[in-house]
Amino acid sequence: MLSNCRKCRASQRGATLVMALLVVLVVVALATRVSRDYFVLQRTLENQSELTQARAYLRGAESVAEQALMLDLQGGSVADSALESWSQTLQLPLPEGVLTACLLDLQSRLNLNDLATAASEGLSPAQKRFIRLLQVVPIDEPPDQTAAIALANAVFDWLDADNQARYPGGAEELAYLQAGRNYRPANQHFASVAELQLIQGFDAPLVTALTPLVSVWGNGNLNLNTADSALLWSARSSSREGSFADDKPQPLLLRTLNNADSLLPLAPTAAEQLAGARSAAGGVLESLQLFSEQPWAQQQWDLAGVGVSSEFFQMTADMQTGSHHQRLLTVLQRTRDAAGRPVVVIRSRTYVAAALAEEMACAAPLR
Repeated sequence: MLSNCRKCRASQRGATLVMALLVVLVVVALATRVSRDYFVLQRTLENQSELTQARAYLRGAESVAEQALMLDLQGGSVADSALESWSQTLQLPLPEGVLTACLLDLQSRLNLNDLATAASEGLSPAQKRFIRLLQVVPIDEPPDQTAAIALANAVFDWLDADNQARYPGGAEELAYLQAGRNYRPANQHFASVAELQLIQGFDAPLVTALTPLVSVWGNGNLNLNTADSALLWSARSSSREGSFADDKPQPLLLRTLNNADSLLPLAPTAAEQLAGARSAAGGVLESLQLFSEQPWAQQQWDLAGVGVSSEFFQMTADMQTGSHHQRLLTVLQRTRDAAGRPVVVIRSRTYVAAALAEEMACAAPLR
């Protein structure tokens, strides 16, 4: 009997120990879970705080960009150049990180939406410039004139409202259906340059090469002063160094100019001479008078849709805080209201958390 009682007490002590261990395990598991949830919550709040702070700085950069464009407009200048103060890159060290911001003239690029405006007969001046651009796009094997026309026709069909494919290369609903694509031509203006990758014939290398050369914003004019503006920076840098770099930028956009009867791009030497004439004028042409002077007057230039001033700009602001990288893309239009007062209007605002290659690039500042 005594032996049985001892066994009973030992069994009870074992059961109690097991229960205690189970309780400890449950408490540890709960504590771990609570600790982990608290850490996640704390980190989430920190991230939200850093994001809010970064966006506040980015909006501050946007305000600076608005003011810079407003001051330039109030200055009464009739021309816009990449050598003006608004084009300088801002780099500001802050306690939380580094803020970088710059303004890009969107009218230094060909506006894809200008291609929707057709001429009464044949091709419009903007459409001709786009065909010339396709022939000089910086890829291993740029399209020849025939291939460039075919590619351009696919873009024109993407924009127009009808369902009649152009020849050669045009693509309407039937072409996309036969290609097994689950979409049809937009039949409206481009919302983004990235839309090019949806169009028949436009592969990734071609779209990547075109991206820094085209835009979806503008007032119908290509700004001759800011087109291929990297040439101005290269020339100024080379003059300081006393020599010219072998890898200097090529005047791709200036090569889209020519006479109305030719779809071929301007010869490289002629485009370089045109860039040189612009540089000789201090980088700012006040008008298109240059084309009526010798030796330029010998060529019958098609200058419809070419100007020396701009309305649309893109601000790229970049805020680096610790491991977080926030960017803001803002499209601004500088214009005048009904009363003639200068105003800057925000047309688009996009926050991104990663680089967008050329779409995000800030130009090198002039020093």
